[in-house]
Amino acid sequence: MTRLRLFIAVLAAALLAATVPAPTQAAGTGCVDVGRYTVCRTDPRGVGKDASIVREIAAEIDRARSGDTVRAAVYQWSLRRGVRPVADAMVRAERRGVDVKVVLGTAGFDPDLNDPVKRLFKREGIAVEQCRAACLPNPHGERKGPDHNRFFLVERDGRPTVITTSFSFTPFHLTQGHNLLAVRGDRGLYDYYSSYWQRLYQGSWKGWNEKDKAGSGDHRTRVWLFPRLADPVAAQLRHITGCDAGDRVWVAHANFQPNRPEVREQLRRVQRLGCQVRTVVLDKDSNDPGWIERATGPGSVRVHGDHRNKFLLVQAEFNGANRNLVWTGTHNLSGNSLKNADDNLLRAGGGAVVGVYADYFMKLWRGAR
Repeated sequence: MTRLRLFIAVLAAALLAATVPAPTQAAGTGCVDVGRYTVCRTDPRGVGKDASIVREIAAEIDRARSGDTVRAAVYQWSLRRGVRPVADAMVRAERRGVDVKVVLGTAGFDPDLNDPVKRLFKREGIAVEQCRAACLPNPHGERKGPDHNRFFLVERDGRPTVITTSFSFTPFHLTQGHNLLAVRGDRGLYDYYSSYWQRLYQGSWKGWNEKDKAGSGDHRTRVWLFPRLADPVAAQLRHITGCDAGDRVWVAHANFQPNRPEVREQLRRVQRLGCQVRTVVLDKDSNDPGWIERATGPGSVRVHGDHRNKFLLVQAEFNGANRNLVWTGTHNLSGNSLKNADDNLLRAGGGAVVGVYADYFMKLWRGAR
């Protein structure tokens, strides 16, 4: 080969390498930017090594500067190896002059789990409120909890970002499949979450009633808050008005319990309309895969040992128009999550973002039994 040809071959190889990103994550996992969204998905077979969500949140906080704002509402938050970087990022932000405040929940199975992070934050001057049960009373005035939220609100130079995730900051959750959705530049959504955060921090729904527990953003986003009376997941599924060939409704919920019969009945109805209905649940005694499968057909349900996701996607006729929608957040399909827990459920749309979730669903589906 002549020197010229060798030079051209080396240059071509270099250009190709520059245009093809290195596969740092297993297929269908990691973080990806999709327009105004960022979606992260962790590998349930990552053997405790997939910290994609930890890195994404820490990086977002690290971009905040003096005068910016960071708010967090987190159910479980430890300082253990692998998940500590987010807490450290909060401390660095406070030291830079960022306005940082936190609401912590309490895990009933380990009520002292959050104590180290709480002490760290208070020592660094970060305002912290911890709720021993739910921060907010249910519609009957009771606080049965827990505060199950995991969301972050970051405002940098007036630009808002809302981040919600199924991930809790414990080493165990590094071994599980999780997802994160960040929405950037949606002022209406950010302000609505901020109002909810403030109510969690104060422990009162003051100024809000049941109808205020749902709100809309500026970019066709929508959010539902808990605890509440009516089932918004079943209500959303009622808006599916038709199914063409290839349309689908896929449910990846770690907890889908028989005390949410309205959701199951809507999935039955949608399956009869012609949509492909599939569900992946966690291998857990409180779930009943057979109960779901009897409604949606043989082979429509699989059980996964390592997924903690809470998302549902629809690619079908919704309110008379073909739509691509995903609902995610911290809300489980259980009676306690509906009626007692502090939780959030976020809906976003668009073929690209839903496609990312569909790819991840198939990864979970193939890894389940």
